[in-house]
Amino acid sequence: YAWAIDCVMQLGPSADTSQQDKDSSENQDALSNPSKKQKVNSASGTSLANIISTLKFCLKDLELRVFEISGKKRAIEEADTKAGNGDASLDEEDDHELIKRRNCWKIKINALRRIQSTRYGLIRDIIVAAITVARKSHLNQVAAELKAALQLLRPGAAAEAKYAAIDVLVKYGGYDGSDDENDDVDFDELAAANAGDANADDKADEAEIASFLCDEYRMISGSVGGDESAVTSDWRDAIKDCKSVSRLAVLLQSFLSKADDTLNQMKEERNNLDSILGLNAKRTARSKSSIKKHDSSTAIWCNAKLTSKLVKAKVNGFPWWPAHVCVPLESVVADALTGSGYTLISSVGNPGMFVVNEKEMVDFTEDTDEDLTEYDKSIVNELHESTAIAKKLWRLQNLGVASPWSKKSRPCVIEEKKTAH
Repeated sequence: YAWAIDCVMQLGPSADTSQQDKDSSENQDALSNPSKKQKVNSASGTSLANIISTLKFCLKDLELRVFEISGKKRAIEEADTKAGNGDASLDEEDDHELIKRRNCWKIKINALRRIQSTRYGLIRDIIVAAITVARKSHLNQVAAELKAALQLLRPGAAAEAKYAAIDVLVKYGGYDGSDDENDDVDFDELAAANAGDANADDKADEAEIASFLCDEYRMISGSVGGDESAVTSDWRDAIKDCKSVSRLAVLLQSFLSKADDTLNQMKEERNNLDSILGLNAKRTARSKSSIKKHDSSTAIWCNAKLTSKLVKAKVNGFPWWPAHVCVPLESVVADALTGSGYTLISSVGNPGMFVVNEKEMVDFTEDTDEDLTEYDKSIVNELHESTAIAKKLWRLQNLGVASPWSKKSRPCVIEEKKTAH
């Protein structure tokens, strides 16, 4: 370690040479006499704390900017608006399948009442699965409270976590299941992170495995919108509690990895838009006077402002989908779309943006009868979720106005009941 004796690290170019010589001699004395108490430079500690604080502020600001321009922040906020009031936001006009999915976490937690507190592993698995399906249904507050209950779990002592999770269930209205559910309960199935989608077994298994990772790792992966194991608030809590350079470096690396993927995707989608509009490489002029014929399902990105106008749009390969009409903020894009017969839209509850023909758009309240059996179950479930969010947004925009869907849906329910008899 002879090289380390004369190696003194100083931050900044204006280091005092005399101070370096003094510190070097002190370090040599400390190495020759290990029992001697070393002098701690309080100013260096303070400077390091200030540096960490500054980096944390910059990192949070940068993450928020990526989060916003990618559209993920808006999509999550819309989903939270739908789920914000818990089950109170679900009324008779909302889809039965959606209600079933959003109650899935309740079924799992309710089963804890029948499990002995000594079954530590099973209790842990069920709570973890309930957290995962709650996040899939955008019930972030429920997931956060269940996570707090999970943190009470101790090997061989699961009672406290079990009853804390049941208390969360009671807080959100409990669960009144059918009598059939009390006969044969498959606890292994309840411990699976399945949110009611029978065709999503592989995704559920992946989400379940990810959920078994330690809280420390899951919090690190929560930047730029997070995933099913962690949300943005988890990542920001991790930043707030960070006090060391090494931990900050891990958080930074995790963010950079996710941000790189997000920004590369946005760049590719902007190139798609430029190709559709016929913009040149410098984005200063158009090579064509009309918009290129294209697949409407081609994902694009544009710096745009969402309007309050809600529509249903037909994108190739998908059913009629709730969407926002968008106004591009870039003049070259706005000029290209003006009078072209095409409009920029963004899916409700999803960051996806598309350029669609105005003939393939109708007002959100209009009927668009369509056979959904030709689409995958996962797409239909996403459509139900997006429609429910759009209905909530419509109600917020039209307070005091009678809902147009309840009048249309009630006769269908009555007719089905008669047919069943």
